[in-house]
Amino acid sequence: MSKKSLLKKAGEDFMKRRYQESLDGFLAVLREDPENKEAKLGAILCDLLSEDEEEAIALYDYYIVLKEEGAKEPEEEIMQIIHSLDEEQEEFGQILQKELPILQEGISYEDFKKIIEERGGFKRAFEDIMFSTKVVITQKSDFFDFIDNLIKSGYTDMVYSYLEDASKLYPADEKIQEFIERLHSEKA
Repeated sequence: MSKKSLLKKAGEDFMKRRYQESLDGFLAVLREDPENKEAKLGAILCDLLSEDEEEAIALYDYYIVLKEEGAKEPEEEIMQIIHSLDEEQEEFGQILQKELPILQEGISYEDFKKIIEERGGFKRAFEDIMFSTKVVITQKSDFFDFIDNLIKSGYTDMVYSYLEDASKLYPADEKIQEFIERLHSEKA
């Protein structure tokens, strides 16, 4: 199969959410041509899926749009966005560690997710630990997952407090604004 065909198929697999096949295709191109920008970007986006699937898909969609519009170096543009998101996430984690009261002492969010599995659900796990332990959140995606679960479990007052603090730090963050709008619509 030609490099162009492999890239096309890997892209199609990505769009069809066949991520392992997509990654395999991008890696096959990289074995032939280690400097291929499209294959590098594809592999990075496949890796990003484990952290934030929505973000990876949105970036790939944007990459396709850039290519269709004839952008000079669409891969470079997407890589700059990824780099900026990484920096933002790292900064967000540092601020969360310093500013949000949930982060003073406690268990990691990964450990909390294990407790959720053991207890059979978020609400029960949260109620079991909420007065004795704090959940330490260092990743922006974990924070959003935590907020989403708090809303689903009916802890809206608590969510308002977290979102108020987070919106002061990141007033333009779309996801935070979505949560605030979601709370307002659920209250109405």
